[in-house]
Amino acid sequence: MRAVVMRPDSLSVEERPIPRPGPGQVLVRMLACGICGSDVHLYRHAQSFYDMGVAAGVSKEILDRGIILGHEFVGEIVEFGPATQQTLDIGARVLSIPFLSNDQDRVPHGATPFVDGAYAEYFLLSEEFLLSIPDSLETEAAALTEPLAIGLHAVNASAVVAEQAVVLGCGPIGLAVIAALKSQGCQRIIASDLSSFRSDLAARTGASVTVDANQDSPFDHVDASISVAVYDCTGVSGMIERCIQAVPRGSEIVVAGISHGQEAITPSIAISKEVTIRFVSFYEQDEFATALQMLASGEIGWQSWISGQVSLENVTHAFESLNSNGQHVKMLVTPSFNAVQSE
Repeated sequence: MRAVVMRPDSLSVEERPIPRPGPGQVLVRMLACGICGSDVHLYRHAQSFYDMGVAAGVSKEILDRGIILGHEFVGEIVEFGPATQQTLDIGARVLSIPFLSNDQDRVPHGATPFVDGAYAEYFLLSEEFLLSIPDSLETEAAALTEPLAIGLHAVNASAVVAEQAVVLGCGPIGLAVIAALKSQGCQRIIASDLSSFRSDLAARTGASVTVDANQDSPFDHVDASISVAVYDCTGVSGMIERCIQAVPRGSEIVVAGISHGQEAITPSIAISKEVTIRFVSFYEQDEFATALQMLASGEIGWQSWISGQVSLENVTHAFESLNSNGQHVKMLVTPSFNAVQSE
């Protein structure tokens, strides 16, 4: 089978054996897989992650195998392994949280050399995590379940009843947060981004106010008499401190973007305002299922979130486009696609 393999100095398509499903596992054919910002980050810092693996005692033989990225996937069941219930049919379209069960542990797809991700024609899933995709839901829409679940989890984690919310960064996670806030009845959603393209998508998703981050502060549009839930989806260094300085008393800052490196904050200001800072990661199994239901219900205009599709052979080109082009939100990898396509 074809697979996109990442090593410290390359990202290339290679031939790999089709994996065999073990006990409790299912072999699926990849139908679509979203490119996540974490995939791009791993690619840009592949040497550092390789060095960290060596320092952690992982053998170079294993590390040199490379990593097959991809965790926002939709698959089609091809084969069941032993000790499976087989409640779904061969050919069924399925989703799963991106973890493979392994001796009472969960190993993430596409982040280590140990469990391959979905930038490949075939990959393995754990049967216990499978969700069947409704016939009425397009495969491309189903591929958005994972990032939508992250946004939903961020909103669910907040302890502030959000009469008003500020969403910083309107990429896939920011849009997912906006969709979740709207679904839960938040009346005033202020969204901020450097890209007018993404700001427009935020408005179409449900933002009440959109702010050009190049020229304006979203906090200038906040009602300072009431607390606000702020969702930092940027991963920009220094953003937490900026939020602490700007939010009203009793507000909460939910950090969903990954800022790499150390952060400096002024605790005395956060203390005097009684600001809560909450960090979130991933989602629960039921939130993943809820995200799929939200997409299937038709309440989300998901079509505008997908800004292109790319074949396995053109993943490297897509990564470079996502690094440099503010006109992209979510790119999908599909094995049969022959070229990058954009709106």
